Amino acid sequence: MVVALLALFIALGGPAQASKLISGAKLKPGSVGSKQLADGGVRSRDLARGTVAKLTTTPAGSIGPHELGNNAVTTDALAPNSVLTGNVADGTLTAGDLGAKSVGPDEIVDNAVGQAQIRPNGVSSSEVADGGLAVRDVARQLGTFSWTIETLRPDHCERAWFTPGGIDLSGAFVLISPIVAWPDQLAYTVNGTNSATEFKIEACNHGGDPVAGAQYSFNYAVLGS
Repeated sequence: MVVALLALFIALGGPAQASKLISGAKLKPGSVGSKQLADGGVRSRDLARGTVAKLTTTPAGSIGPHELGNNAVTTDALAPNSVLTGNVADGTLTAGDLGAKSVGPDEIVDNAVGQAQIRPNGVSSSEVADGGLAVRDVARQLGTFSWTIETLRPDHCERAWFTPGGIDLSGAFVLISPIVAWPDQLAYTVNGTNSATEFKIEACNHGGDPVAGAQYSFNYAVLGS
């Protein structure tokens, strides 16, 4: 009996006839789900054109911070120029997160770097532009003082002592500069003393005529230790 049925099946067309028994047109929409498909039964050639690309592409905006584990994204995973300031949370970057020479002047907002952001001895001469420092950037103390000089005859000098206050002058450099016009015949100097709280100033007349007495104002700067 089995042999007879097999012979009849072959006579009617065999597998070719069986392939016509069920086609897509015979199936109701949505009637074939994952339960009806054997594991591994669908291959890429069974999918419509473009479906494979869609399945292997991550939709935009589908991955947020909650989908990423700690340290899951490394520099190798980032496209060039893909990280902007608006994408980085405040306080989340350290020096270890930055590549060598990755931060230049264009990446730093004006006035964003203060003393607190610079480590001790972190700035050397190569980081300072020529002419970029003023006296106020390097002085320990700045100030002004007035000095009244009596009439000075030729080859005569006058001395005075000035105490800045609130600073130890031991081993320091003191610079002074007249604020108002200074007579061409007079030369002024500044020197340290045996005291750590004052410096000595001197004016000498190297000309051939007396210089009338007057009051002069000076700027001063204390540099060094």
